[in-house]
Amino acid sequence: MRQKIKKGAVSLAAFGMAIFLLAQPALAEMEVLESSAPQISVGDKLADDAQLDLPKGAKLRLLLTTTGETKTLKGPYKGEVANYKEKRNWWERLFGKKRDPEPPMGAVRGAVAPPK
Repeated sequence: MRQKIKKGAVSLAAFGMAIFLLAQPALAEMEVLESSAPQISVGDKLADDAQLDLPKGAKLRLLLTTTGETKTLKGPYKGEVANYKEKRNWWERLFGKKRDPEPPMGAVRGAVAPPK
């Protein structure tokens, strides 16, 4: 009888440990695309929980390697990458951000043919 109880307890402990290990949040890895921060270089890899200390005027553009999205952080900011919130003025909160000053290159064909 004691053998069955010991095996059950060991199985339960192993199951609990497996659940604990699987429940840990996955950290996203980011690569630095642009940096004007003195302590961070282009090409560096950062995790979500990396502590940053960006001075005023510093800009950091990151590429989330798992999804291909980019994220821009502006100083002054001190804290984790994942907790960064962009500061926007009331106009941007109401109507959204301004257009991208450097839009991606591309071309569009017109749907209307020129008159003959």
